Amino acid sequence: MFKSVLIVEDLDEPRQWMEELVLKELSGVEAVHCAVNLREAYERLASHQFQLALVDWTLPDGVAENFIRDLCRRQPEALVVVSTIHDDDAHVFPALRAGARGYVLKSRPREEVAQQLKRMELGEPPLSPGIASRILQSFSVTVAVTSAVKSDATKATQLAPREIDVLRLIAKGYTNAEVATLLNMTRSTVTSYVRDVYQKLGVSSRAEATLEAMHRGLIA
Repeated sequence: MFKSVLIVEDLDEPRQWMEELVLKELSGVEAVHCAVNLREAYERLASHQFQLALVDWTLPDGVAENFIRDLCRRQPEALVVVSTIHDDDAHVFPALRAGARGYVLKSRPREEVAQQLKRMELGEPPLSPGIASRILQSFSVTVAVTSAVKSDATKATQLAPREIDVLRLIAKGYTNAEVATLLNMTRSTVTSYVRDVYQKLGVSSRAEATLEAMHRGLIA
C-alpha cells in the first residue's frame, strides 16, 4: 500500500526510529526518503511520488503548513500524517485544515506509534488517542453550537446514496483509486463525488470528512 514513504524530520534520533518503524511495521515499503528541512522536502516532492508522508510540523526553515498543503495538492493520493510533539489546538487544527489526514505524537512510546502505523494499513485514521479526543470534543461543541442553524438546512445537505458510499470509504482511509475499484467507477468520477461531498458537508480535508462520517454513524 505504501511503496514510497517520505519522512520530514530534522532530529536524527526520531528520524531514524521512524524509518525503522516504517520498514518494520508496514508491508510493501520499497523506499523511504528522508528530509531534514522544508527545502529538502520540496526537493523530494519534485522528484518522487509518495503514498505516505510523515511530516514534522516545526522545522528549521519554517512550519510545515504550506508544504503539507502543496503535497496534498500535487499528490492527492498521498496519506499525509503530522508527526510532532505538539498536541495543542494551535497546532492540531491548522495541520488538519492544511490537508493532513493523521496526527501522531512522536513523544508517545514507540510501541504506541508502531500500532498507529499498523492500523493505517487497515484504513483507520492515524490519530493519537489524545488528539482524537480533542478533535471529537471540538467537533461536538461545534455541532452543539450550530445545530439550530443547521436544522433548517439539513434537507439541502443530504447526501445521495452513492455519495454516502464514497464518504464511507474515504473515511476509512481508501484512496480515490481504491474507491474507484471498489465501487466500479472511474477515478475521475470518484474525484467528482469527493468534491461534491466536501461541498455539501462544508469540509476541506479527509480528516474533517472522517469526523463527519463518524458523526453520521457511517463508520465506527
